[in-house]
Amino acid sequence: MDVVRWCWPVLIAAAACADSRAAGRPDLKIEAKLPGTFAQPSDVVELTDGRVAFADTRQRLFLRADFGTGKVDTIGTRVDTLPNGAAASVYKFPGWVAHLAGDTLALVDFAALRTTLWTEAGQPIRVVPLPPVGGTTPVLAYDHQGFGYKTDYEGILGGAEPGRLMRPDSMAILRFELTNGRVDTVAQLAAPEYGTAKFGEQTQQVAKIFGPNDVFGVLPDGRLWVARARENRVDWRGPGGVWIRGKPHAFTPVPVTEADKKAVIAKIREQGKGRGLPDTLALEWPFADHKPPFGTGMGSPA
Repeated sequence: MDVVRWCWPVLIAAAACADSRAAGRPDLKIEAKLPGTFAQPSDVVELTDGRVAFADTRQRLFLRADFGTGKVDTIGTRVDTLPNGAAASVYKFPGWVAHLAGDTLALVDFAALRTTLWTEAGQPIRVVPLPPVGGTTPVLAYDHQGFGYKTDYEGILGGAEPGRLMRPDSMAILRFELTNGRVDTVAQLAAPEYGTAKFGEQTQQVAKIFGPNDVFGVLPDGRLWVARARENRVDWRGPGGVWIRGKPHAFTPVPVTEADKKAVIAKIREQGKGRGLPDTLALEWPFADHKPPFGTGMGSPA
């Protein structure tokens, strides 16, 4: 496993067709390696003493590693079943790690749909009381002011009356107070563009692949940024709730080619092999005509 240090401040927007491999980036360099490999590591967070914490989602383990010594420790205990009220020291499917204020880490369990807090030393603290508002998608973004954030997909994935199609024009960004579970809305994202997907004889409305999707992130001090895909701009919300509207940036649209479409469908089939997707099942997916100006983004306190 390699570790790299990123030098760009504030926001990095990755183009949909960009090659993100470190070997192709002259501004990235490998500083150290861990012995061995990890099949599906989650995000990696750096601890105050220089070690790192991450989840191995293939082995379903919460890990802490030291690049200086090469030592890798398992934190907590993986279990096959996790009843309600289970201790913070156990997890079923660790999928995401976040660094909160001080020496506190948040571990998001994708199977148990809960977040637990840990010290950097690997000691469990408590289970975070997050209510199931906005559906069952996990809370992955955290600041250092005691809040977690996620997009409310429930309004576009369900909740409509039978026979009635819901297509709201926006999705809320929800903010959760970690001490008591209180929830409020702090921003809105534009809803995705939709099209018809076909799975054998069944059809379903889904978001278009390569469609323009807004993304957001939060900095440790509570500042929130929203990257607007249709306008190619970044808006900022200060800790006090005041918004600063960013300046749109011109970009040249890149057409979605037949080769792009075939590559995506091939990837869907490859990922579906272990999940019961028959090779002979007819698959059709809606694609946007052009790729968006960016596909994802990251924030930095610098």
